[in-house]
Amino acid sequence: MSPAGNTVGRTTLIVVPIAIISRGAAFLIPVCVAIWFGVGVITDAWFWALAFPTFAVVLSGSAVATTVLPALAALREEQPHRMGAIIGSLMMWTGLFSLVMGLFICLSAPWVLETFTRFEPESQALAATFLWELLPFMVITCSASVLRAGCEVLGHFKRVAISPLLRAAVVIGFTWILLKPAGCHALPWGLVAGEVVQALWWGAWLVNSGVDIEPSLELNPTVRQVSRDLVPILGGEVLVAVNLIVDKGFASTLTEGSVAILEFADRARIIPTTLLNSTLAMVGFATWSNLKAKGRDAEARANMDQSLRWTMAIAAPMLAGMYIGRFVLVRMLFEHGEFDSTDTLATASVLGAYIPGLLPALLGVLAIRAHIVERNLRIVFTLGAASVMANFSLNNMLIGPLGLEGLAISTTINDVLITLVYVLCLVHLLPSGMLKRWSGPLGVAVSSLLIATLFELGPGPPQDLSDHRLWLAALPCLVILGVAAALIWDDKSR
Repeated sequence: MSPAGNTVGRTTLIVVPIAIISRGAAFLIPVCVAIWFGVGVITDAWFWALAFPTFAVVLSGSAVATTVLPALAALREEQPHRMGAIIGSLMMWTGLFSLVMGLFICLSAPWVLETFTRFEPESQALAATFLWELLPFMVITCSASVLRAGCEVLGHFKRVAISPLLRAAVVIGFTWILLKPAGCHALPWGLVAGEVVQALWWGAWLVNSGVDIEPSLELNPTVRQVSRDLVPILGGEVLVAVNLIVDKGFASTLTEGSVAILEFADRARIIPTTLLNSTLAMVGFATWSNLKAKGRDAEARANMDQSLRWTMAIAAPMLAGMYIGRFVLVRMLFEHGEFDSTDTLATASVLGAYIPGLLPALLGVLAIRAHIVERNLRIVFTLGAASVMANFSLNNMLIGPLGLEGLAISTTINDVLITLVYVLCLVHLLPSGMLKRWSGPLGVAVSSLLIATLFELGPGPPQDLSDHRLWLAALPCLVILGVAAALIWDDKSR
């Protein structure tokens, strides 16, 4: 295996426990929302409004950061003394763009709420107010993504991985303090406070590394290049991110509480994706970009192939366990305070429809970044357009007979189809002999699918921690996970 492969594997293993702790803490935010407000008018309005800032978060994470990082990697090789000025300029332009986008969202929200939702006037007004309160969150999040990209290029992976822990602590603490005087309006201001602290954390580590950040609106060659690259990537990611809003829009036409149920199921669904983004995807993307900047293309592509195989092998048995134990998972996460057992059953059912699409979604996260490193930028826009059209059509077909579960099945089908195209378009760049290398991970994935299917059709899903079916299912999942770990260890040792 290449030295870069050893570095990625070793660094990822170091980052994984940090990411698990940090992302676990970050996940406490929606858990606290469930405890404080349960499922109802407030959470419907909050999660509907939050879809738009989340849209901005997706853009900053998937579009801005992934476009900026390769540019900063090249700059680090060629003109390291210019990094501070370029980061400052990119931050200013990104912040300005996100401000314009946020103002458009806030101004158009009343019309969208009245036209496309069945919310009562009081809920519409509350959702519109939440959006204005979240405007600073959108600007800070997008602008700070440049700081995060700079930290990743410089190898501060552990500092980036721990940042969600700091953010979550500030969000929960600040929101809790404001709950009594501000009521539900504490929710947006808690998020704003958390983003400020996270941005300061990333900026401090850049300054500590000798990068003097110089904010300006200078349109230097690097900023122009990033802008040109950003157009197709941003277009594609905007279209993919629109799926979040489309799903919330469809859910808002159903009964009260549907938006909140969909959101809670989605929060559980993104746990594996969030962990991947915080570990292997983060380390791998930065490594591929640095290798590409040094002209070591073959080594970068071998590492892409390895990252995809490792993800399939490790994720498949974990996702099988997640599917089997979905009712237990939702009950442990959310069934507290105002969130009752009826909400648990509804949320777990929607989560069960989401999970089969998670393995393709994880592979898609890596495949998109690989295409960006290879500068296959048009495919991101093309598949983004295909994704939103397919999602809208499938939602329209499935929501009638299946309700919220239909929306989740639509997302699953979409993830499978889009990721398949991404991976097939990447295959010709990867090293030869793929059949031999991929046979082990594919075997693990098929075995995991078989275990999940057998338990679903046989004993059925366990309902709580004391259910013997949960521990019976854990054994084969752990055996398959052990086989996956052995495959990775063997691959790493070559």
